[in-house]
Amino acid sequence: MRWVPGGVTAPKGFVAAGVAAGIKRSRKPDLALVAADRPAAAAAVFTTNRVQAAPVLISRARARRGRAQAVLINSGCANCLTGPAGMRDALRVSRAAAEALRIKESHVLVASTGLIGTRLPVAKIERALPKLARQLSRRRHEAAAQAILTTDLHPKEAAVEARINGRFVRVGGMAKGSGMIAPSMATMLCVLTTDAAAPARWLGGLLREAAEETFNRISVDHDMSTNDTVFALAGGGSGAAIRPGTAGARRFARMVTAVAGRLAERLVRDGEGATKRMTVEVCGGRTAREAQACARQAAGSPLVKTMLAGSDANVGRLAAAAGASGARFDPARLEIHVEGVRLVAGGAALPVPAAALRRLLRRPHVRVRIHLHAGRASARMLTCDLTEEYVRINAGYAT
Repeated sequence: MRWVPGGVTAPKGFVAAGVAAGIKRSRKPDLALVAADRPAAAAAVFTTNRVQAAPVLISRARARRGRAQAVLINSGCANCLTGPAGMRDALRVSRAAAEALRIKESHVLVASTGLIGTRLPVAKIERALPKLARQLSRRRHEAAAQAILTTDLHPKEAAVEARINGRFVRVGGMAKGSGMIAPSMATMLCVLTTDAAAPARWLGGLLREAAEETFNRISVDHDMSTNDTVFALAGGGSGAAIRPGTAGARRFARMVTAVAGRLAERLVRDGEGATKRMTVEVCGGRTAREAQACARQAAGSPLVKTMLAGSDANVGRLAAAAGASGARFDPARLEIHVEGVRLVAGGAALPVPAAALRRLLRRPHVRVRIHLHAGRASARMLTCDLTEEYVRINAGYAT
């Protein structure tokens, strides 16, 4: 397996484009389209938030059919908390996209990101769609990745290639997200594509597993979006067919997880106001669920994240997060390491000089290990620091 350029259009049979439709006041690109040259096997995973945007409801129903040919994404407006009018708006733009592409409307998946509680400017999107469709190209993958950004500073793309059944197969993707990133389902918008042919039901299972191992293992601010969506389209352009249960299927699964993992890491790297990343590894948990709960609690704790931001030698915050997580363990056996240096052993803080700990916490990527000594389960989370810049961005997001 090797990394290749091209993002979401690296696989054969996929094109993309992005334009400024006027949804954003800044007049930056805000409308993206990814399309396949034929109906593709489709799968998706969505936010577990009980409040869900209109495009989530529509795409969930369409993805269940297992076939799609295009994904239309707008930024600048989440189309959430918009009631029946929001559903009508999303259906109008999906119908316009289908007409511009001359495909079935049921084969168009839709997603939105941006401010919650405002209506889509449907007329602007309808006017932009013919131009967007004309610009579709394998070369315009970065334009699409740019058009889906909100507070992100950088586009996020990844693609890999490997030989399966004697043919070169590619998996590519693009994602957006830097705020409202929490470890429950997708935590952002993402489109994954492949030129392998795969059964839709099997692809759905693989996508859920990949999301669980990657997108569900990151946190920026512990807030779950109403619009989180990950789409996967398998077009078959390479001529390789994935047969579940074979060595080729296992290799393909590793490819999907690799692309999702790289995109997830880039989401955290581009977190709103982030200056550092932190990996929290929990081991010795009674169960996998408890180990994961402990890792999530530590990764999502504002006190832990501000400790990281200020390189503040306060290991008690990590211990408090572990104790608040619901994981069952004996506090007298708790052990905590930062960058390989043991700071807590036998449930007691060790006399490590504060200056030495500050030097460890100043690293761009800090690794924390929490050992519960309660079992054999382990889990891992990737997070970032919480800075004044995050507060500035979100204190004025709607205004």
